Amino acid sequence: MLATTVNDHLFWITSRAAGTLALLFSSVAVGVGLSMGGKLIKGRGPDLRALHEALSMATIVAIVVHAVALLGDSFMHPSLADVTIPFVSSYMTAWTTIGIVAGWMMVILGLSYYARGRIGQQRWRTLHRFTALAWIFGLVHSLGEGTDAGQAWFLFATGVVALPAAALLVMRMWPRAPRATAEPVAR
Repeated sequence: MLATTVNDHLFWITSRAAGTLALLFSSVAVGVGLSMGGKLIKGRGPDLRALHEALSMATIVAIVVHAVALLGDSFMHPSLADVTIPFVSSYMTAWTTIGIVAGWMMVILGLSYYARGRIGQQRWRTLHRFTALAWIFGLVHSLGEGTDAGQAWFLFATGVVALPAAALLVMRMWPRAPRATAEPVAR
C-alpha cells in the first residue's frame, strides 16, 4: 500500500520539492547578486561571483526538474506544452502562466551570462536586471499556486530568503539623494 502511494505521488512530490528549491536558490542568488552590484560590499568583501553563479545554475536545474517531474504526475496528466508554453494549461492558468514565464526568464537570463561576450557586456547587464522581475514572478507563482503556499514552514523558509533579497532590491531601486555640491565661493 505504501509503495503504491509513494509511486502515485513521487512525481508530484519531486516537483514540489524542486519548485521549493528553485524559489529558495533563486532568492539567495538574487540577494547575493544585489549585494555584489550594490554599494554594500562592492570592492570591500569576498568575491561572491562563484557563489552567485552556482546558485543560479542550481536554480535552473531545480526549475527544469520542477517542470519535467510534473509530466509524470498521475493527477494532472500535463503535456509538455502545458508545462512549457504560457496559457496552454487549463490548471490554474494564470498562476501556471506566471510560473512558466518566470521559469523561462530565469533560464534564459541565467544562461545569458555565458553569452555576454557575444551580446556585449553592457547589453548583458541591461538584460540581467530583468532577473529581479523573473524572481518576483516566481514568488508570485509559488505563493499563488504552490501546494505548500499556506503552510507555515513554507512561508517561513520563503521569508528567510526572500525578505532580505526584497529589501536589497528596494534599496537598489530607491532613488538616491543627489550629492551635495560645493557652491563656488564668490571673491
